[in-house]
Amino acid sequence: MGERNQHGLGRYVPQEVRRKIRSRCGFGCVICGLAYYDYEHFNPDFKDAKEHNPVGMTLLCMQCNQKRARGTLSAATVARANDNPKCKQQGFASELFDFGPGPIEVRFAGVSFIDCETLIQIRGVNLLSFRPPEEPGAPLLLSGFFPDVTGATTLKIVDNEWSAGDDNWDVEVEGPRITIRRGLGDVALQIRVHPPHALAVEKIDMEFEGYFLKGNEETLSYSMDGKSWSKLTSVGIRGCKVGIMFA
Repeated sequence: MGERNQHGLGRYVPQEVRRKIRSRCGFGCVICGLAYYDYEHFNPDFKDAKEHNPVGMTLLCMQCNQKRARGTLSAATVARANDNPKCKQQGFASELFDFGPGPIEVRFAGVSFIDCETLIQIRGVNLLSFRPPEEPGAPLLLSGFFPDVTGATTLKIVDNEWSAGDDNWDVEVEGPRITIRRGLGDVALQIRVHPPHALAVEKIDMEFEGYFLKGNEETLSYSMDGKSWSKLTSVGIRGCKVGIMFA
């Protein structure tokens, strides 16, 4: 963070510049589409840059960024990918959650699930569920989806691979935290991973099949009309087939 180039430009990229880059690139590496990324200067390179100009910056995953640093990936190739980002081609950015073979704890707002087959079920549809490993020593497989209050899917998980569509207003990945916004300051979903044995839904604001769910790290609230709410706080559920069922 404290490193500066020959022109005195620091590594910190302003938030608004970051958002412009994320949106243009489809929220993932422009070359391979992976959703864990770094902000990369390519025209000019950071050492020659006088400002953080989003026009000359892009998103690269850690592996592609290392290729740039080692000189095995040219600025010309990055520029071509920046003009036609992989995530825009496929419509989403994706990445794998790093889970181990043991029981996974999922903290969904104010509710903690450990060793549950289905975490949340709404009108017979599994919102989040695990299935056994495909072979001994392999990880448990998490699948699910998170719609927002409009019913649009913000994040989809299929067997530990999560993907966020490029039709979201913003998808920001900082370290282990994924934040999806519907608009400026309007967080639809915030998830933090704790590999290899935990995942936490830190903030959620969604509607599905007539149920509204809203929560932060301490409380999960639910409603059938968006006006009258019930709360679940500091609830722990362990070793069950279905953790919470909304019929």
